[in-house]
Amino acid sequence: MVLKQGLAQNRQLVLQHVRVINVLNGGLSGEVTVTISGNRITGISKTARPLPGATVMDAKGKYLIPGLWDMHVHLSYYGAGALPMLVANGITGVRDMGGDLGQIDQWRAAIAAGTLSGPRIKRAGPFIDGPKSMNALRASFTCTPADEAAVRLLVDSLQHAGADFLKVHSRLPHALFLALVDQARKQHIPVAVHLPRDVPPQEAVLTGIRSIEHTESLLGDVIYNEEEAAREQHTAAALKKLYGGYARQLAISMAAKQIFYDPTLISLYRLRGTAYEETLGPRLLPVVTALHQAGVKLLTGSDFAWKEAGIRPGYDLHGELALFCKAGLSPLEALQAATIHPAECLYMTDSVGVVEEGKIADLVILNANPLKDIRHTKNIYAVILNGRYLGRDTLHAMLGKAGGE
Repeated sequence: MVLKQGLAQNRQLVLQHVRVINVLNGGLSGEVTVTISGNRITGISKTARPLPGATVMDAKGKYLIPGLWDMHVHLSYYGAGALPMLVANGITGVRDMGGDLGQIDQWRAAIAAGTLSGPRIKRAGPFIDGPKSMNALRASFTCTPADEAAVRLLVDSLQHAGADFLKVHSRLPHALFLALVDQARKQHIPVAVHLPRDVPPQEAVLTGIRSIEHTESLLGDVIYNEEEAAREQHTAAALKKLYGGYARQLAISMAAKQIFYDPTLISLYRLRGTAYEETLGPRLLPVVTALHQAGVKLLTGSDFAWKEAGIRPGYDLHGELALFCKAGLSPLEALQAATIHPAECLYMTDSVGVVEEGKIADLVILNANPLKDIRHTKNIYAVILNGRYLGRDTLHAMLGKAGGE
């Protein structure tokens, strides 16, 4: 039976003969019936019978996974055109890591009202940074507190504004970083960190932050050296350190503190320009491998921002999954980094991250099994967004309007 596109959320949707992937343990069910009422999964059974009036889909040969998360995006840079591209690629949730809080909240409200198709958005609001050169757009949603009193006041104001977490960037001074983390702890608001150049990774870990962003930020002040020749020379020494005992101790500390790591590897592979930039990704891949092997929980993030950078909303999240497998993760472990780990990081395990009764119906129906090959996450048959069914024709139309591939 062909489903009507954009199925209304107040009706029952029934997926028959689908196989459910358990991202917690890699289990694969036999053919089951998954029932969705409103925006919740209300049944997973081999014997369920649809209610009169339900819309029934024969999903034989299909695989059901939780919706994917891109845990490092910048929507205010890219614009609203990113939203349908994300959904069409199976991304049903994002963590916005620095942007215009008011603009993003307008999009969130429209998504909640059903007038705009887009993923769930958790957002930090403005970057919290130190003085540095930046373009007018970036400056418009960046806060640069002058002293410890100002940074504490900023934390309080963002908490009052409802920010889901705080985002620290690379030039925040050491003393202000410590004050910010202290105040955030008092206000019970998580902190995601693009490591400041003068805050050693080990010290940042011990403060109790929630996540560390970008593989290259572990290189400390080396990555920010303005002269490429000096940067390359120092990078070799920094990488040797990261490949050795220092990295092992850092990984142990991160795992013990339950700090999530969002390497945004795909952004490094997309960089173009200097030889340094174009070879940085492969050289940092072993760092991700070591952190994973030590038990650090990874997150998938693409770091898309301005269009000229070449990172594509939605599409490149699948590239990140492939790079995780290149770093030694199994397809299941890569899937966990895009599903259950984001739910854990965002304190949302009660509602998303796995396919279970009672969870929100943010789901992806695949034509092939991603546990055999992670590239199958791109082989999307349909997306269910907050209980709303979006079939292939609808997804293709969304991409066409957004200018996607």
